[in-house]
Amino acid sequence: MHRTTIHSLREPFRALVSKTLSHPTAPLHTTTTRIPSLFQTSARPSPCDITSLPRTGFCSHFHPATTPKIRAKRVLSSSARQLRAFSCSRSRGSSQKKPLPRDGELDQDLDYSGDRVLGRTGGFNAGSGGSRRITSSLPTKVKMTLDTPGVYPKDLAPIYDKEPSREIRQSFGTTYGGNYKLRWEEGPRTILIIKKPNDELTDKALVDVASWIHTKYPHTNVVVEPDVADAFAESLPFVYTIPDGKRVEYTRVTDLVITLGGDGTILHTSSLFNSAVPPVISFSMGTLGFLLPFHINNYQTALAKLIENRSASLLLRMRLKCTLHGPDGRRLQAKDGSGRINDLTVMNEVNLHRGRYPHLTSIGCFVDGHMITEAVADGLIIASPTGSTAYSLSAGGSIVHPSIQTLLLTPICPRSLSFRPVLLPPNATIQLKIGEKSRGPAEVSLDGKETFFLDKNEFLQVCMSPFPMPCVNRVHAGEDWMKDINDLLKWNQSFHNKQSMSHYISE
Repeated sequence: MHRTTIHSLREPFRALVSKTLSHPTAPLHTTTTRIPSLFQTSARPSPCDITSLPRTGFCSHFHPATTPKIRAKRVLSSSARQLRAFSCSRSRGSSQKKPLPRDGELDQDLDYSGDRVLGRTGGFNAGSGGSRRITSSLPTKVKMTLDTPGVYPKDLAPIYDKEPSREIRQSFGTTYGGNYKLRWEEGPRTILIIKKPNDELTDKALVDVASWIHTKYPHTNVVVEPDVADAFAESLPFVYTIPDGKRVEYTRVTDLVITLGGDGTILHTSSLFNSAVPPVISFSMGTLGFLLPFHINNYQTALAKLIENRSASLLLRMRLKCTLHGPDGRRLQAKDGSGRINDLTVMNEVNLHRGRYPHLTSIGCFVDGHMITEAVADGLIIASPTGSTAYSLSAGGSIVHPSIQTLLLTPICPRSLSFRPVLLPPNATIQLKIGEKSRGPAEVSLDGKETFFLDKNEFLQVCMSPFPMPCVNRVHAGEDWMKDINDLLKWNQSFHNKQSMSHYISE
């Protein structure tokens, strides 16, 4: 609570004191009393609420022989101290010598000048699953700086703004195939945990990881998705979640994201952040994936290193921004009447395909307003470098290192055998327009979901997003990626040689 707020409440306190002093025969000995109507709700107390309370509400220990002037002074000072203590107990992440009480508990031991004060209960929101601890009461995320590790020649080192910021941005030509060094000004205050749904292994891992963070770092807030908060209300009563329909809270408060699952969990995490994404550390639950550099068995070591050192090695994975337009160029409106379809950010690919219709679709391809070809095919894929090893690879696209900035245009089963995949510069804007010759609408899918339909002359537009996916790496210089394409894809490994080696080993 600010000092100005304390001063604004002095007049109601004086009215309370005057009322107390006007009845000298009333008992003056008071005891500590809880005030649930004032402190056990998420709403801040108003002066009217305070003046309507009985004089035993703000409790100080008086002596009958104390003069009225001293008695009045003690009532005011004690009340102000209690309000300051209440305000301090509601703020998470502040630097206090004494640890704050755990979320969901009342602190009965906070002592300021001899008065026992009421602990906090935090902000609550009545959701579908009952009371939720919402993120509205949490502080904004910590500022951070991004720098290169100094492994490049000076003439090739990327130029990056080293001023502290709360956002990680990416502009054209700022990666040069290397990792970045991130440093938080303070330790991460709020950690978001995203888990794979409907999986017993990730359920157990969530409880273990969240409980370990809450125990070892009690000043750190743990945030989960709303449905997860409802499902784990008993085992994880201390977690926070966003208010209903306010995904912008993820961007505002989150310092670090932990994913528990596979590559699909990371794609889901990307969909939660249409703007800046905080650093993401991904733990494999035993499955193979290109985006999982850490195993769940080592989560304590990996997280302790990040939180205590306040630094991380990052690979900025480029994302794509997609918009949908009508024949006149205006943004399309959602068919459910919810308004204009907003910018859509994807991590792997934007896929425009014929969907359930049996006929090939005709798609006009434009780059920076210039038509390059009209494709007659099952569809077209616009992929990011990260998505080059996903659907684009299955359709015959190239494998691209994730730190290279480029847009991949890959056809899906084209009628012309000469239509080969192409790589376009990162500052290009690609438009895919449904042609007049198409016999039906085409479907749009983003990272395998978010399906929309485009009719004739409607088009989608894709460009590089300024907000990358900053992934925490286990090792430097891209060795994770090189290891993945050999271990997971068996890239350029001869099947005959592998069979021969297996035969000799078996003997």
